[in-house]
Amino acid sequence: MSYRLLSRCATMLAIVALMAGALLPRSVVAAPPRLQQEAEWLVMLYQNADDEILEGDIYTDLNEAELVGSTDDVVIVSQFDRYDGAFDGDGDWTTTKRYLVTQDDDLTAVNSEELEDLDEVDSGDPEALADFLIWAITNFPAKKYALILSDHGAGWMGGWNDNAPVEGSSLSINEIDQALAYAIAETGIEQFEFIGFDACLMSQVEVLSGVAPYARYAVASEEVEPAIGWAYAQFLGQLADRPTMNGATLAKNIVKSYIKHDIRIQDDAARAVYVLDNYGIEEEVSPQELAAQEIKGVTLTAVDLQVMPAFMDALNEFAFALAYVDPAAVARARTYAQSFESVFGEEAPSPYLDLGNFARLVAEFAASDDLDAAVKNLEKASKKFILAEMHGEDRPGATGLTIFFPVPELLVAVGTADSEISYTDYVSRFAGASLWDDFLVFHYTNRDIDPDMVSTDLLTPEEGQAADLADYATPLLEDVEYAETPGIESDLTLTPIEVSSEEIAVDETVLLATSISGADVGYIYVMAARYDYESESFSIEDMDFVAADDTQELDGVFYPVWNDQDLEDFIFEWSPTIYALSDGETEAFALLEPTVYGASGEDAEYTVRGIYTFASGQERYAIMYFDGNLAYKRIVGFSGENGTGAPRAITPRAGDTFTILEQWIETDEDGNEVINEYLGETLTFQGIPFEVIAYEGYPGDYSLAITVTDLNGSEVTEYAAITVTE
Repeated sequence: MSYRLLSRCATMLAIVALMAGALLPRSVVAAPPRLQQEAEWLVMLYQNADDEILEGDIYTDLNEAELVGSTDDVVIVSQFDRYDGAFDGDGDWTTTKRYLVTQDDDLTAVNSEELEDLDEVDSGDPEALADFLIWAITNFPAKKYALILSDHGAGWMGGWNDNAPVEGSSLSINEIDQALAYAIAETGIEQFEFIGFDACLMSQVEVLSGVAPYARYAVASEEVEPAIGWAYAQFLGQLADRPTMNGATLAKNIVKSYIKHDIRIQDDAARAVYVLDNYGIEEEVSPQELAAQEIKGVTLTAVDLQVMPAFMDALNEFAFALAYVDPAAVARARTYAQSFESVFGEEAPSPYLDLGNFARLVAEFAASDDLDAAVKNLEKASKKFILAEMHGEDRPGATGLTIFFPVPELLVAVGTADSEISYTDYVSRFAGASLWDDFLVFHYTNRDIDPDMVSTDLLTPEEGQAADLADYATPLLEDVEYAETPGIESDLTLTPIEVSSEEIAVDETVLLATSISGADVGYIYVMAARYDYESESFSIEDMDFVAADDTQELDGVFYPVWNDQDLEDFIFEWSPTIYALSDGETEAFALLEPTVYGASGEDAEYTVRGIYTFASGQERYAIMYFDGNLAYKRIVGFSGENGTGAPRAITPRAGDTFTILEQWIETDEDGNEVINEYLGETLTFQGIPFEVIAYEGYPGDYSLAITVTDLNGSEVTEYAAITVTE
């Protein structure tokens, strides 16, 4: 299946061509006189809650900050943009307000001093960010400045989506970069002491490069962030108790307190409400028990941006060394490395890879002394760059930083002058400082890498703050419509599938046999589709990985090792099975798709696609996750359609619904088989997690498919027909 970038992404994350000089402050509001003296810290919370998923969660974050409140040494201000139609607490106002955060113990209402009501603000406009920073720094001078940006994140594509008043507005990394540059130039401060991304998928080398000249330390997450997250009361309380701490200590405290010290973990009443809403459990759950559950799939990283130039030197050495090893080894590592949520839809594997895990895998596969040395240098530089890192057991290969490594079709989609979303145009500073983008082009087109074309000085305050990013926004590819990995032949073949029986009962099994040839096999899947005579199409009812006889593991990440004999004499035993989701009252058929390969079923992960509808009527494309034992893990909503755009964990509320998306194989007008999605049945959240129930398959005529993917992401499929009887 070919990859095509959906145009809705462009609407969601369109870049506004913006020179730093075009950013103009809109207002400066006088602060209370008692706060005109210089504090030790000014903590600025840019809280874009203008979204049905996040409004309630970010409002809780502000209430957590109020548990500490401003002091003479630590001043906390917030610009809070609310949403019209989701969380209706505390007066249900829907504008954007600026607060001086003051202390109170009420977690249900914001009682801080309101300094200004800005009416409706486009929080996806870099002018809004720059204006807030200039206002805060001008009115509340301090020795050290911290900025925390809260909302949806999408990695190098940015985030901070705001559809009011401008549909599709968002901040790109370049726009955040330029807003910071303008704020620093206007206020005269040297740097921010700390910048935090309380958002999904932002612990990327590309993202951190964009803020490196402007801050000394940063915190961000490789993975999607859950509703429970940054423990504002904990780390702000530590800052208030010891205001002389530097940004490194603050950053490490944020990572150490993540999840387990969140107020909805620690406060008995808040924890009881959260457990009832998310797990349907009325019995008492301890803070330790809830934290252990919530922490499984999360990540968080603190970095020292002052050493990022040295880290980038090591990354450049690694990228250059990759050009001299077997490209199949590189592609194999890309295929199997720890990955994180994709924002590019379901038609391509996630290109957001853990850098450390990828580097260790490619060293394992490539057998190159020069590469081994480069990997060791990268690991050494990473240890200095990364101050603190945590990850849950569901992301065992997480080491703190991600990097963008797409399959060929996706590189073309974001790499040309005609691309609706351009990699180098969104993260131009990274492109100017790093050889990674040059390596991607080399890997897929064999174009030479010139190490003299980059400068890590772009990451320093001295050179970086005044840089013209337009100089580094040249598209990756010119006049290239197709890319592939040189040295990898997409020559996979399968012989026609032979079946042990053309007819079986629902409680029987059938053996599928074929011969697979090709040197660069990635994953093998089996799919079952049942024919519907009324629509003259096939309903896809079951799908799973085929486990290799030899499954290896590195850093807790499993990958298959296929030997020639097993491929030549490939046999799979299939039994008719379907799955249903239950909301506690109603059951509905659902296709569980495999997303994480494991040594056993328990190590795997499965997803169900659907449309999440809030009680307000707002809809989001969403993906529900289940572990290898088919227990509910989480649900993630996307700002775009079809799994595109910024993701964020959703906290289901009673009355919200999930409409399952069914997948059907149909024949288009040209006679080609295509897979289309249609709305299936709707389930309603009853205050308990959905349950997966396995049943014997329906009787009927089936098409069973074996699909083999190669290291380029290409695939080949063979089908066999069987009949299942009662």
